[in-house]
Amino acid sequence: MAMLKITTPFREKGEVIPLIEAGADELYCGYLPSDWKKRYTALEFERKGGGSNFTDLSELRQAVDLAHTRKIPVYLTLNGLYVKDQYPLLLKIINQLNEIDLDAYIVADIGLLLTLRKQGCKKEIHISTGGTVFNSEAVLFYKDLGASRIILDRQISLDAIRALSQENPDIDFEAFILNTLCVYIDGFCTFLHTSGREHLDDIYGRRWRKDEKVYMIASYDPQGGGDACCLKYSVRAYDGGLNKKVATAEIQPTIYKHLIDGCECGACAIYDIAKTNVKSIKIVGRQLSPEKRLRDTGFIRNVLDVLKDNGHISKKDFISEVQRRYRQAYDYDKSCRGNNCYHPDVLGNV
Repeated sequence: MAMLKITTPFREKGEVIPLIEAGADELYCGYLPSDWKKRYTALEFERKGGGSNFTDLSELRQAVDLAHTRKIPVYLTLNGLYVKDQYPLLLKIINQLNEIDLDAYIVADIGLLLTLRKQGCKKEIHISTGGTVFNSEAVLFYKDLGASRIILDRQISLDAIRALSQENPDIDFEAFILNTLCVYIDGFCTFLHTSGREHLDDIYGRRWRKDEKVYMIASYDPQGGGDACCLKYSVRAYDGGLNKKVATAEIQPTIYKHLIDGCECGACAIYDIAKTNVKSIKIVGRQLSPEKRLRDTGFIRNVLDVLKDNGHISKKDFISEVQRRYRQAYDYDKSCRGNNCYHPDVLGNV
């Protein structure tokens, strides 16, 4: 079995060394400059709220340099969808970022991908899950545009992961493993990932404040109702003449089932993922607390150690040990129910 790399999010320089010591092999982060915030929203820049990103270019540079002293690469998200009027400012920001020794940009927008290629970008290009890769034709499409890594969608099956990585050995693949499992396909979703009230970003990942009218789910909030993209909405159908044909009743939001207060997990599937050509497994959650991300990184490192130290372990015994370590790491005293499991079919095929 290949030893997978752990790709972990961070948002402050002070998190770099603790996350590496917890087991991170790769780090990724976001950046939201003040020039952008004056004209546009954080969501338009890279689809995350302002509290999830670096805001100071100098601190970002120091964080990257610090990671490199431990030989750990750093990737930066540029996975928004941009319009023509935003490009002058966007390219100005990218020119500033090019002066930092970042190892890769994570990109979803094909227009930006083409622009970076035209400019002769020296960074590696990783295709965000927003790039919606589900087959080898999509892989080849992005490869021809200069991509070196594909971050696979959350909904992709283990069989598809295996096939794609075997058929495209010259592309690195990255698969999600912890947190924020959504029922929708990321790249096709047109909902927003925040309430639009950016001062709430400071509390996202913690308990929501009861005095606010807009509520957001929090990592440790068992009473949270769901992300803002789960707001009630309605659907209407029109004919070719734009005459309304059908109007549905108001649709109730989709509420995530919780494994342990929002910790969506795919750790049991690491046994199968390690047998593919996938190179990295991704922990999601730049918006979550530093403590949560440290715990997540340590847990996945412990799971990988099970494979490293027990090369001939059976799948059944591996899953049993992973679930034991999960209960220990997260102080969870119940058996795994499969709720919010990235690969629930794993439990049924032991």
